Amino acid sequence: MTLAEPTLRQDDIYFYTYPGTRAKRVHWTLEELQLTYILVNVALNEGAHKRDDYLAIHPLGKVPALSIGGQTLIESMAIVTYLADCYPEQGLAPTINSPLRADYCQWMAFAVATLEPAVMEAIRSAKLTPEERQLADLGPAQTSFESAMGYLTRTLAKRSFLVGKQFSLADLMVGSVLIWADGNDLLSEFPRMQKWLETLKQRPAYQIVQCVQP
Repeated sequence: MTLAEPTLRQDDIYFYTYPGTRAKRVHWTLEELQLTYILVNVALNEGAHKRDDYLAIHPLGKVPALSIGGQTLIESMAIVTYLADCYPEQGLAPTINSPLRADYCQWMAFAVATLEPAVMEAIRSAKLTPEERQLADLGPAQTSFESAMGYLTRTLAKRSFLVGKQFSLADLMVGSVLIWADGNDLLSEFPRMQKWLETLKQRPAYQIVQCVQP
C-alpha cells in the first residue's frame, strides 16, 4: 500500500477514499484480498471532491472510487463485489456456480438495502432532542432496526458466518454497517452481535485499515 497522488498506469489500482465514509468497506476488502494499491485521500473537508479533476473520476463527487485495469468504478457495493469476483482464489465470495452463491447474494443485498437504511434511521432517531422525539413518529424506524437485528441474531445463533463455514464479503458488508451502529451505542441490546462484530474487527485486514484510516 502506498500513499501518493495518482499517475495512472494500466496495471495500477488506485483507491480514492476519505475517513469515516463507506470507502472503509472497500479498504477492508482490498486488504482481505491482499492487493497492492495506491491510496488517494480525497480531502472532502477541503472540497477536493468538487474539483474538476476528481469529478472526472467520480461524476457525483463522492467516495469511494476505484481505478483498476483501465476503468473506474464507483459505489462501494459494486466495487467490493467486482473485486471479490476478480480474485476468486482468495475465497472472499462463492463462485457463480457455487450452491452458496444465492445465500451470498441475499446477504449482500440485505446489508445495503435492509440493514444500512435501518441503522442510519436509528442513528438519526437517537440524536433527536427530547422535544423532537415527542413530535417524531419513531415507531417505524425502531421496528425496522429491531427486525433487522433480530434476523441477524437468529441467523448467527446457528453459525459463525453468514455464508457457509468461512468469512466472506457478506460478513464484511454486514460488519461495516454494524460498526456504525456500535459507534452510536445501538448494539447494547444485542450482545451476540457485539461479540460477532468484535471477532470481525480482530481480523488482520481490518486492523491494517484501522491503522491507516481509523
